[in-house]
Amino acid sequence: MKKFLIIIIAVFLYGDLYTNKNIQILNSLDIENSFINNKKLNYLYKIYSKRKKNYFLNLLENGYDYLPLIRNQITSSKIPKELISVAFAESYLNIDAKSNKRAIGLWQFMPVTARRFGLKINEYVDERKDAVKSTKAAIEYLKNLHKFFGKWYLAIMAYNAGEARIVEAVVRAKVDKLCKKLGKKCKRDKTIKKYRKIIKNYQRHGRYAYTPLHKLYLKLKKEPLSLGEVLKYQRGLKRQYLPKETRKYILKILAMSFLFNSDEFIKYSNSYLLNSGVTASWEKVEVPPGTSLIYVSRLLHVSLKNLREHNYHLNYIFTPPYKYYIYIPYEKLAYFKLHFNPKKHFFVYKIKKGDTLNKIAKRFDTKIRLIRDFNKIGKFLHIGQRLVIPLNSVFVSYKVKKGDSLRKIARKYGVSFNKIKKINNLKSSLIRIGEVLKIPQEFK
Repeated sequence: MKKFLIIIIAVFLYGDLYTNKNIQILNSLDIENSFINNKKLNYLYKIYSKRKKNYFLNLLENGYDYLPLIRNQITSSKIPKELISVAFAESYLNIDAKSNKRAIGLWQFMPVTARRFGLKINEYVDERKDAVKSTKAAIEYLKNLHKFFGKWYLAIMAYNAGEARIVEAVVRAKVDKLCKKLGKKCKRDKTIKKYRKIIKNYQRHGRYAYTPLHKLYLKLKKEPLSLGEVLKYQRGLKRQYLPKETRKYILKILAMSFLFNSDEFIKYSNSYLLNSGVTASWEKVEVPPGTSLIYVSRLLHVSLKNLREHNYHLNYIFTPPYKYYIYIPYEKLAYFKLHFNPKKHFFVYKIKKGDTLNKIAKRFDTKIRLIRDFNKIGKFLHIGQRLVIPLNSVFVSYKVKKGDSLRKIARKYGVSFNKIKKINNLKSSLIRIGEVLKIPQEFK
């Protein structure tokens, strides 16, 4: 009877949130049903509900190409479908998203974590910006976190704050809970004192004192703990169980999950992007070293801009100096296989007296390391030697007319004034009528 009354009161106070769908979401993430009554969660959900018709629907539209990929991978991995909200919370579906902490991509991977889960990051590629590969890595990471913590809500928070920070939060909350059970005896209890000493030692020395904290975490693993308890704010404490950002993060993901699964939101989302079975429209193909995206775009009659948007993992307009892959439209796959004749967007340059790798790199708007990698050379050059220069720009020819100046030409083409000087090896800003200049059209 008491439980029934609680449900009736909850429906009355939190009618918008108290639905079977939302309770199922909480259950799938190992969160207690009573958390549906959390005031901050309700407040955040109301804000998101007001923005649904424009802000979130625009996000769905912007992520049109990525959402089906993410959804299909999550579904086939048999992890809670609500984890799609992690990508929203991390990057708002911006494939090129960057944080001030050096996290990049849809899933905002830090370099160390990205490499740990098989994503390449080097001079030529950053696979954190590959929607397919980064989603696979994010799923593996979340599954690892779930295996460690045993609860999906803890795995989600660890994705944001790191494993060690969540271990500390769980241990502190459980020790405080044990202390509360002991009542007045807590202050004199030797075991509690020992536990608190381990926690303080970790807070002072960080990873160097993590092992004892981890052992304590395993020892207390059977002690029950709810999301509400670990999110609890303690007045007067500078270091809460969880960082403020992480407390907001889990609420954000829950509020988004509730919104995306609400009947009203699905009604406004004409394309049903989160619930559709749309398959990927871009296909992965292996290509030889140094394949130019400019050539591929012309071959397939696809705009270079569109091709670049689906190959953001490439740092340049060409592939690395080793076999690699690109994504092309699925409907162009058969044509590509039949007509693809590897062509590279390079320039062959003959070394002259006074040339250095630094001068050549500046002149062709490229990097010394790229020239070395593609030509397999060291520091030294000799006159007459031919170098393959990988270009990151398409050059157009411009014939100087009466009234032209370098600055006017630079403004016209949206290119740096100094870059035109450098590429054309001009020692001053003087140009002559009839002179032909190389103007770079960049696609980085």
